[in-house]
Amino acid sequence: MSFVPEMTFPLSDPVLIFALLMALIFIAPQVVKRFKIPGIVGLIVAGAIIGPSMLNLIEHNPDATPPDFMGLLGTAGLMYLMFQAGLSLDLARFNQLKGRSLGFGLISFFVPQILTVTVALLVLDFSIEAAFLLGSIIGSHTLIAYPIVAKLGLVKNTAVTMTLGGTLVTDTLSLSILAIVVASLLGDTSVGFWLTFVVMVGVFVFVVLWGLPRLGYLFFRTVRNKPEVEFGFLLTVLFVTAWLAEFVGLAPIIGAFVAGLAMNRLVPGQGTIMARVQFIGQALFIPFFLIYVGLLIDVGALFESVDIWILAATLVALVSVGKLTAAKVVQRIFDYTPAEGWVIYGLSVPQAAATLAVTLVGYELGVFETELVNAVVLMILVSCILGSSLVEKFGLEVAHRQEMEPAMDRERPERILVPVANPETSDDLMEMAFLMRDSDSEEPIYPLMVVREGSKTDERVQVKHQRMEHAVMRGAEAGVPVKPLTRIDMNPAYGIARTAREEQASMILIGWSGKVSARERIFGSVLDQLLDETRQAVFVNRINYPPNTMRNVVVIIPPFAERSPGFFEAAHDIKLMASRLDANLHVVCVEEYLEHDKEFFESVTPHVETEYAPVPTWSELQNHLDEVVDDHTLIAALSARPGTAPWFPELDGLPRTLAARYPKNSFTVVFLSDFTTTG
Repeated sequence: MSFVPEMTFPLSDPVLIFALLMALIFIAPQVVKRFKIPGIVGLIVAGAIIGPSMLNLIEHNPDATPPDFMGLLGTAGLMYLMFQAGLSLDLARFNQLKGRSLGFGLISFFVPQILTVTVALLVLDFSIEAAFLLGSIIGSHTLIAYPIVAKLGLVKNTAVTMTLGGTLVTDTLSLSILAIVVASLLGDTSVGFWLTFVVMVGVFVFVVLWGLPRLGYLFFRTVRNKPEVEFGFLLTVLFVTAWLAEFVGLAPIIGAFVAGLAMNRLVPGQGTIMARVQFIGQALFIPFFLIYVGLLIDVGALFESVDIWILAATLVALVSVGKLTAAKVVQRIFDYTPAEGWVIYGLSVPQAAATLAVTLVGYELGVFETELVNAVVLMILVSCILGSSLVEKFGLEVAHRQEMEPAMDRERPERILVPVANPETSDDLMEMAFLMRDSDSEEPIYPLMVVREGSKTDERVQVKHQRMEHAVMRGAEAGVPVKPLTRIDMNPAYGIARTAREEQASMILIGWSGKVSARERIFGSVLDQLLDETRQAVFVNRINYPPNTMRNVVVIIPPFAERSPGFFEAAHDIKLMASRLDANLHVVCVEEYLEHDKEFFESVTPHVETEYAPVPTWSELQNHLDEVVDDHTLIAALSARPGTAPWFPELDGLPRTLAARYPKNSFTVVFLSDFTTTG
């Protein structure tokens, strides 16, 4: 009996294969970074080393049907990469830049495509079908360097957003040419075929972009605070949509990207759901795809003939010149900085997704020879190294420039205190805190539990500590530091107020059931006492549905709200939340003060496209709110404490009015800070 497991090459033990892959994901990026090479390139090289053409540790047959183990992992990783790119696209910015994205996509595709077709026909002596397929390969690009711009915080940069949108254009054109060539080779070029194709694609796009968001809203409003179920739902949406795209004649990567766009508004960039998506992608799915690309490289064939190197060099030159020309043209047209121009080039020059799809289909149809396939894979490796290096180098320059741009100055640090007495609403309160926290803030979120002093206090404190562990986990999932606090006090309101002073909190986020009796002034004894004992901004929230399901944010601005020092800070927090939710922003104010309120509200960053709905008088507010409030609306009403400059008696009745008139809606009543928080 032998205690040493038998090993054969290529490896056949799935446990050992997976162990090898995980070791490569851990080691390869660390090794190449020592040579100033981006980590993602290390994974491609590692894939080539362990592949059939070198050490033969892992077997891979790209022609296998169904796909082998690595083919399955690689395909899943590619789909996930495109899905994550769609999720991360800043839709509000993309809508503003859709003209730029379309223009860049057309230039970035047709410049290298025309150049390649010309060279393929006149120099390489390719057939017309092969020349156009090769042109579509060079014209497309894959967002290999996307993890780098995400890490640098450049996803919302105008140039990056334009390039991400252009990916959809270039890959769609590339795969459309593939469909045309395949149809011509198979002899199916009838009008009926193309009419059927266009109709099916139109139905697919409508069903995905119209139906999926509604299905998502229903899901997230029904299934709340169950991370594993939420992530499973997103994966199901991803792969079912990718399969449907293939069913109607599109490439699965287009379906994956469109699925990401459809679910974009439901997965805020600063929330815990997006943090999970990014973590799993960067830890598993995307590395699997990069290793898979490396496995396709036939290292032995590269040294058998000089022709492969000449062909590969020609392809590298075509993609480099074509994409650089396109990047510099749009840089000039849209007045981007030179660093942004190089980032555009670095993002658009890597070839992988559509490139591999078109190449493998062309090979299967006999349009491409094995020699071209090897040259294309080598071109993929070089383009990925080039693009990733440029994005990492010039992305840092763009990021540093963004950090130097004027930002909202605060006399006090941003510190958000979140009393979480009710376990059922604590997750949603923490999610709102994540959405309103500035991304460049170094301060943690402060969840707070106040324990009433009395008998068995120690036991209750222990129970509270266990609950606070959940808040810490939420912060860890979202990548936000959390500092849990527990206080003992006879009066919860005094305990919260004292903690706010001790920790120098700039904002308090607290929940409210929406129920109030006639004898209570505004909310109830605890909240009313809290308002009396504090001067910070207090956001009183009734949350009926998860924040990520809010399509609209309606801000109610009472007359003279800007007289409060905390107006600008509150406007900033609300606009930041609306921006991250990609929600439509509406401002309701008194018509007499419309221009006045608009001037002050528009002066606050971030700049979000806003619609204004003036009401004739404050007393007519209720009737006019119905015009802008629907079931997917979050209402944010600015208010003030009695005795402060913007207060008037009718404000005290606003919370109960909203609670009674809109029982299904989530809303927040913002009691403006008395502190001067902006300079």
